[in-house]
Amino acid sequence: MSATTEPPRSSVSEEIDPTTFSVILSRLDSIAEEMTHTLENAAFTSMLSLLRDYSCCVYDAQARQVAMVDALPIHTNSMHLVLHAIEEAFGDDVHEGDVILCNDPYRGNTHVADLVTACPVFCDGERMFWSIVRGNQLDMGAPNPHSADGAARNVWQEGLKIPPLKLYDRGVQRADVLELYLANLRWRELLRGDLMAQLGSIWTGERRLQELCARYGNATIARYVDEAIAYARRRTEAEIERMPNGRYEARGWLDTDGSRATDLLVNCAVTIHDRSVEVDFSGSDPAGAHGLNASFATMQAAGGIPLVMAIDPDIPRNEGCLRTVTVSAPEGTLCNPVYPTSTAEATTATADLMQDVVCKALAQAIPERVRSGSARWAGAPMLSGTDERSGVFWGHSVLNSGGGGPASGGADGWPLIIGMAAFGGLKCASIEHTELLYPVRFRECEVEPDSMGLGEHIGGPGVRCALTPVAGEIEAVYTSDGLVNPPYGLGGGTAGAGGGTYIEPAGDGPRRFLHCALAPVPIAPGETWVGVTSGGGGWGDPLRRPLEQVLADVRDGICTAAAARATYGVVLGDDGELDAERTEQLRAELGRTRAVDARAAVPDAPRAADWFARQMRDGDVFVAPMGWEAEAPDPRSANQWGLPKHGLRTG
Repeated sequence: MSATTEPPRSSVSEEIDPTTFSVILSRLDSIAEEMTHTLENAAFTSMLSLLRDYSCCVYDAQARQVAMVDALPIHTNSMHLVLHAIEEAFGDDVHEGDVILCNDPYRGNTHVADLVTACPVFCDGERMFWSIVRGNQLDMGAPNPHSADGAARNVWQEGLKIPPLKLYDRGVQRADVLELYLANLRWRELLRGDLMAQLGSIWTGERRLQELCARYGNATIARYVDEAIAYARRRTEAEIERMPNGRYEARGWLDTDGSRATDLLVNCAVTIHDRSVEVDFSGSDPAGAHGLNASFATMQAAGGIPLVMAIDPDIPRNEGCLRTVTVSAPEGTLCNPVYPTSTAEATTATADLMQDVVCKALAQAIPERVRSGSARWAGAPMLSGTDERSGVFWGHSVLNSGGGGPASGGADGWPLIIGMAAFGGLKCASIEHTELLYPVRFRECEVEPDSMGLGEHIGGPGVRCALTPVAGEIEAVYTSDGLVNPPYGLGGGTAGAGGGTYIEPAGDGPRRFLHCALAPVPIAPGETWVGVTSGGGGWGDPLRRPLEQVLADVRDGICTAAAARATYGVVLGDDGELDAERTEQLRAELGRTRAVDARAAVPDAPRAADWFARQMRDGDVFVAPMGWEAEAPDPRSANQWGLPKHGLRTG
């Protein structure tokens, strides 16, 4: 083979030893994994130690992603933007022993809550890598006690913003910078511990990368990193070449921006052309009034994640894979706001919706390799209050009521996926841990029947979670999405059911229903916060789901007998056993009358879920957030959601 001949797509170049190549790639992955374990074991707050809202990565000196393992795609697929901002800020003034902080969403970061700690890795005087961590902080000093204050109307209301700033300069800590950071935070000592954990993680990566370079030499490592990126790109391009060229369009709706506006449009066009994919969010609605807008970094990450999910899982997820996709959106839109628009919740609702819309578009080209709709971000309150027993002010983010994941052509969805921007990387703190550490008591946390979409493969079920304070009033702040505009079904699969939240009174009285709570909602002793999340969308013709699996779903309590009959044509007797004759007749009838389009996503119109209207009883009230009006003139206002008119009030 000549020097100019391209190597086979599935193998490495001839001048690269495949065994050494595999060893070095595995070693780089293990370094990122060790960084991950270091942070999880050393962190002080539940946000990092229990919920694992962080990502550890290795980038090379050119800011190209080299290794990431058990991480959140919304974090990892955009870290290069922060490194570019660091290079722009410091140029050649980057030295061994430096540690640089950044959380500014208009300087390459995702949102203010995600604090980046990065250190350059020098080997024999040459900068070879960046060891980098992005971790969601429990607090950043916003008006409300929340890591991401969705009520913010601009960047100044989001909390402390840090442009690229050195915390360590040539190995010497800048104590004034550390004090400036900690002085702006509510839980100073806890967050000092989290910062030290992030530093321990990047220093672990630095040490291991230096050992790797010392063993093989800088030149060898650089050559093999180049080949790893080229190899991933070749294989990804080969996958794209097998996809049908064309332009594929889709759309979806954000439930609300937290103000009067509802059903905000995210529009997307995916163009597949030979070896590359372009994702364009033109046609999306203008940026919202509060912090549910994407940032440039989350737009870049969310637009590319669906392709990463659709290709061979053996392809290394590094720069070569990621850069086959270009993502764009007009400035000033929900997907790409301009300064000083708030992007406080950029990694949650809108990021999840953007991924869903890209998947919808890709389903028109490769339906067998694309998932259905996810439950997106809902039912995850940030709780805070003062424990009357100790006088300690506390805070904790509850993810135990996270929604269900999407189904795909090969598998059912998982419950508690929490958010597709995290792609299942977040964890729920155990109920026992939460009750031990914080003054709350869980009344229930269980799967919600009939919450997921049905199909050949079912979406992950949603969850009903209920908790009550035990030592004084607490406050809840949270955003929600996918409750009124539910997860879509694909290829004959049905949509998720939607969901919502409400406050149950201590005695007689109305229940207070809420969609989201950007401003703090008080929960008094004796009251109960209840969150019900949607399951994911179904995938494929329901009649193709094996009977034994349908029966198992009914026995497990995630699908009712009524839903099994209506959707699957499965008839059960009074004893719960299969009525084989009636089932055969009903399934034959459904097969004659039901048309299935493998590329169709349903619903494809806003306000498809009616959970609130079905759940609210006479006397219940819907507490409208952030200035909604009972008879708002905006045609996208809450009364278009089908809420009982007697139950809508401003709160």
